[in-house]
Amino acid sequence: MENLRVLDLSNCQLATLPDTVSGLVSLTRLEVNNNMFKTLPPSMGRLENLKDLDCRYNLLQEPEKSKAEGPVRGYLEYLKEEEERIIQEEIERLKPVATEVGNYLEYRMKLEDEGPLLRSRHSTTCGANHMYVFGGLLSHKGCKTNELFVTNLDRMVWMKKNPGGERPVERDGHCAVFDSNRKKLLVFGGRDAEKKRLNDLFQYDPETDRWTRLSPDGEQPAPRESASMAQLDEDTLVLFGGKGAGARFNDFWFLDLKRLEWTQAATKGDAPSPRQDAAICACDGKIYLHAGQDNFVRNDLYELDVSNREEMHWTLVNTVGRPPPSCHSHLLHCIDGKLYIAGGFDELGGQIIKFYSLDLDPSAKPADEEEEGSEGEAEAEEEEPAAVPEPVTAHDGEPVEIKPKWGELDSEIEFNQNRSVGFSTDDQIVMLQVGSKAMGIEASALPEHTYWDVLKLANVLDLHELEIDSEDDRPVNQKKIRVEHTTISAGKDLPSAVRQGFVSISGAEARMLEHVSDFHAQYVEYYPDRFHLLLDPPNECGVRKFVCTTVRPSKLSFTELYDLEPCARFIADYLEYEPLENPIMPPESIPSPYTVLGTWKAGDSFDFSIALCSLLIGVGYDAYVCMGYAPKEITENDQTRDTCPLLEREAVAAAAAAEDALKTPHKKKAAPSKYKIKEPTNLTCKIDEMLLAEEVAKTTPPESKESEAPEKYLTQRPNLATAEDKYNGRRVHAWVLVRAGSREMAETVFIEPTTARKYPINASPYLGLEYLWNHSNFWVNIQPGTIRQVPAIKILDTNLKDTTKWEPVRAGVEEIEIPVVVEDAEQEAATGEATTEDGDAGTAETEAPTTPGLDTNVDNAAKARKSMTDAEDVNEEGDVGISPEIDVEATLEMPASWLPKMVIAQEDFDTTCPRGHKTTRYHRCIHELFAVFGSCSRWDGLVEKLCTFSDDACKNKSEERETFRRRKDKLCERIVRHSDETKIERFEHGSAYGIKEIREIPDVERKTYFYVSSRAADQLETRYEVFGKRLTETFSGRDDHMVYRSIVYDPEGTARAIEEARAKAEADAAAAAASGPAKRRPKKVKFEEPPPVIAKMTQKFELPVNSAVPPHQCVSKRVFDIANESIRVDYHHGSGFITTTQKWFYKDGTSSITLVNPKDPKPTEIEIQEEFHALCVTEKSIASEIRDVEREIKDIVMNRAKEEMAIDLLSPYFDISRIKTAEESDDEEEAEQDAGFDYLEPYIPPIIPGHDLTVSEASEAKDGCLNALKERLIDRANIIKGRLDREDAALVKRRNAFERDRDVMTPAEEEEFNRACEESTFKINILNQRLERHEEISKRRFLELDAKLRADPRLAALL
Repeated sequence: MENLRVLDLSNCQLATLPDTVSGLVSLTRLEVNNNMFKTLPPSMGRLENLKDLDCRYNLLQEPEKSKAEGPVRGYLEYLKEEEERIIQEEIERLKPVATEVGNYLEYRMKLEDEGPLLRSRHSTTCGANHMYVFGGLLSHKGCKTNELFVTNLDRMVWMKKNPGGERPVERDGHCAVFDSNRKKLLVFGGRDAEKKRLNDLFQYDPETDRWTRLSPDGEQPAPRESASMAQLDEDTLVLFGGKGAGARFNDFWFLDLKRLEWTQAATKGDAPSPRQDAAICACDGKIYLHAGQDNFVRNDLYELDVSNREEMHWTLVNTVGRPPPSCHSHLLHCIDGKLYIAGGFDELGGQIIKFYSLDLDPSAKPADEEEEGSEGEAEAEEEEPAAVPEPVTAHDGEPVEIKPKWGELDSEIEFNQNRSVGFSTDDQIVMLQVGSKAMGIEASALPEHTYWDVLKLANVLDLHELEIDSEDDRPVNQKKIRVEHTTISAGKDLPSAVRQGFVSISGAEARMLEHVSDFHAQYVEYYPDRFHLLLDPPNECGVRKFVCTTVRPSKLSFTELYDLEPCARFIADYLEYEPLENPIMPPESIPSPYTVLGTWKAGDSFDFSIALCSLLIGVGYDAYVCMGYAPKEITENDQTRDTCPLLEREAVAAAAAAEDALKTPHKKKAAPSKYKIKEPTNLTCKIDEMLLAEEVAKTTPPESKESEAPEKYLTQRPNLATAEDKYNGRRVHAWVLVRAGSREMAETVFIEPTTARKYPINASPYLGLEYLWNHSNFWVNIQPGTIRQVPAIKILDTNLKDTTKWEPVRAGVEEIEIPVVVEDAEQEAATGEATTEDGDAGTAETEAPTTPGLDTNVDNAAKARKSMTDAEDVNEEGDVGISPEIDVEATLEMPASWLPKMVIAQEDFDTTCPRGHKTTRYHRCIHELFAVFGSCSRWDGLVEKLCTFSDDACKNKSEERETFRRRKDKLCERIVRHSDETKIERFEHGSAYGIKEIREIPDVERKTYFYVSSRAADQLETRYEVFGKRLTETFSGRDDHMVYRSIVYDPEGTARAIEEARAKAEADAAAAAASGPAKRRPKKVKFEEPPPVIAKMTQKFELPVNSAVPPHQCVSKRVFDIANESIRVDYHHGSGFITTTQKWFYKDGTSSITLVNPKDPKPTEIEIQEEFHALCVTEKSIASEIRDVEREIKDIVMNRAKEEMAIDLLSPYFDISRIKTAEESDDEEEAEQDAGFDYLEPYIPPIIPGHDLTVSEASEAKDGCLNALKERLIDRANIIKGRLDREDAALVKRRNAFERDRDVMTPAEEEEFNRACEESTFKINILNQRLERHEEISKRRFLELDAKLRADPRLAALL
């Protein structure tokens, strides 16, 4: 019937036609006139070959009647539309009734057999209007599954599939993608029930309901779980990252679905860190990767342009707006140039219910905005041409980069404990959840019966972006959140041994707080316009504490922190800086440095300063925490106008080296003379010189050295314009003061704890100082002109004993009379104060002259402080108390610190910076630090990166430096100069091929330095290559005294040789194609390029030391001019000769010899020919060596590429205990150990499932296993017997020799014989004991194996 072409059913009085008529695909003519049809089957629209249709004289209704009387093609189109309409009506009829909840439609899922029970680490994939749920870890059973559930997004019915073919094993942590081109589901990797990671690839065909295991060609990705996979185009999938055995990956793979082949992509740029559970999607030839989990949960976004597969660069996308929180296991989807993020989990494992979008091109105007406007506006646009939008420019005229901006969408969803999210191909967001408040569906109380029974659908474009107020758009103060958490939990996260001090107040503390309250009340009365004192702020548990007790002097176990600068640098790098919530107010709470350093690892300037002050006091410095005012750049830790400290140190070192070079110029060493003029005797009186120096020192004005002080500090900040800052002069900040006198401090300095910069008082950037404190007291600054809104803090006097300038809190408990601070000159004169010439405020009393650079009036307490090495007030824990010799005026007992001694774990100390990574932007420079050890260290060993730029916007890179540690390839530094693309790589001892340094300009030249000690074979020092033109090598300490070798290539000859090789390869390929099958697919001709053509080779030799051969007879240089067929030999200069001996040899047999010494005999013709023949042999030998060198160069290049593709880090033996694997709880290794070795497996034949071994097969397996053990034990016994026989024979031989030579042996030889006999006897006894023990063990092992075999269920046939 399928081939039926003509069908005539006229005059049959038929009422209907069956739908099967649509199966007559070959039908060209159909006559159904004069019947009783009211309608024809809509399925007839599929009859594509129908040309003639006669359906007159029937009961057809309009509009079908008119369509039927018209053209056949038009009627068939009408029937197609009717069929589609009927199908959609049927779908809507079968679809559950939707409940509209905002922009969502909620459906109650139906069950055909059973639904997918709740699970985790499964895959939810949408495609072809279906949703697929595969695998995962069942929540109620705790086991993994390979079940496949499918639901049609039109019918909302769960169907559990039972597909055929080879099914994937039970797994979780896999990744899945629906191939929209082939309409198939692809599943890769994961972790099976035995906790083994997988790298297999399976394909599910919905049409045939069958699984197929795919075996792609090429190198396979390593087994992994939690990888990220997406479809790039119709024929390509991409795979990124994941977690393998003990490590995570950041490799990138292509899967060609057409050729079914894996290919690892070679990417460049700033690649993402190795991570798992990242979100990935493809959009317009680019790959976007967001967040994921490495050692921490990230929230970064990377872009990879894959339009050019040869040059793919990772780029970190810099964004603005409110980004999503750090998350993993979420989804990333791209629609019309916008990225959408949904689902996933945050850092604490909580479910994320917010949706976010990112406009990748914020400069483009949205389509809906373009369509808006009234008719009048449209007419105006017709009258006037549209203006071209001008690019946004900065004040300097340069265009401003518009960064992609994150926005938060109104997700309109509430928290649901069990929710799975997916994106469909028609840009709908699909969510599975348990229960619904809107539909009145409650979750099942029994977990074994709980499945996803509600499906929510919404178009992503219907979700509106939330409008965030400017106040809400500010970054959330993380310190406030941490304090609230600790306060609410009453410090439950703290160790129980120290928690009591945080949440309670002792009696001494209560008395001190009462005194502090009285002091503060009087202070406010005297100074109502000044800042309230930060005397008793609450700690992290909400308990008020005297601020001095928050400073806890501690001496850590790391010797690197015992000096000022390293300690300050550690605090600046180790903690993450957070600006104050209110820039003009001190913080509401002051947490302890114990919590800041130990747990939070972040804080504001007050937290930085207290932590630094505690460490400095602990190692003997006289340190104080200062509270005052600073410019905006300091309070916000903005160093974009400062020079990088690393570059500053390099500049200082270079200047010092240049100065030393000028002071000690290199002079040509004069020839020694036998005559020497005696130097005149110095008759100057030494006492007179000393007295003169003292007189000059006394008459030198004090300001002479102070004026030079700023020149010594290259870290002085530039003069910044603060007119645009509305808080100028009022921004609160904290820093550290370190006074002179202790630890050999020559002068008093300020330390900025956020940057570790050191400033002298007369050159600091601070704008005023209100008060300062340490662990013993609190002092209020009452010095005129140094308190607020004045840049005259350089006149600050740090003599804390002077009560006219500093008012201590612990001076007494009676009523305190604090003098009023005068701020103008008239009031200063009225109070009897005067100003010294150098600007320092002084009293009417006469002060002794002070040494320039030191504090004035250094008090007796400061003088009595001793250095850390001999201080008696440092206890065993590193705490520093007040020396009993110091006269302390306090009458109130200072309460003991409520803090324990600060402790930093070794691994945290090695982390160096917050989360193992810190980025600081300086003036035309970006400096990055990374952890050296621990779980936060980078996978490539990078510990420091410094990028310098040629512009202030830091866009055009000038130089890029990278420092590495623990690399197996011994790479320690890499420098890239972008001006000429020079790349420098430096290596440590032990690198492959003994490489010390490689300097390369791509496609131009390369110079390689070697460690001579690692090149024992050739003593190579350097190798310089001009690609395709020249090769030069230098040597040191060779036996043949060669120090130089150069090779000049012939580029034209090399090109001709390559062209000839290509032509020959093409001819061979054409001949092979002609002789082979006719329909053979042509392949690209591949050929091996011939080595470059050598034009000339040169060798140079050094003069041998203490050689018996005269210098003029020692070869200095040999030139093998292959192009001109000549050889030249030059000799060294002889003593008393101005010329050298030269010999020329030509390939035509002629020669030219010039002897410098006329006394030397002229060589004969035979000698000349012999020497020429020897040189020809040498020429061939050198050419062979050059080919070896060229091969080594290729091997070095290939080895470097392999080392960069597979970077491996070393674990030093002294750090092996603190360098852990990615996760110590990796159960895969334990599972492998528990599995053990199957002793019977090699001897059992292949077993068909469901069948047991026969008696003969079981007997053969048992005998084979026992015989193998027997042979192994016998071999071991033979080894011991062989060693025993050799020792016996050696002893007998030694004794025979002794008997033979006994009369002529010396006492020493007899003693040596006795010692050797004792050693041999000892070995023989040991071997006899080992042989006996082996026999006993062999019997026991044989019996144990026999018993084990008898009990093995696989050999049950023998019973």
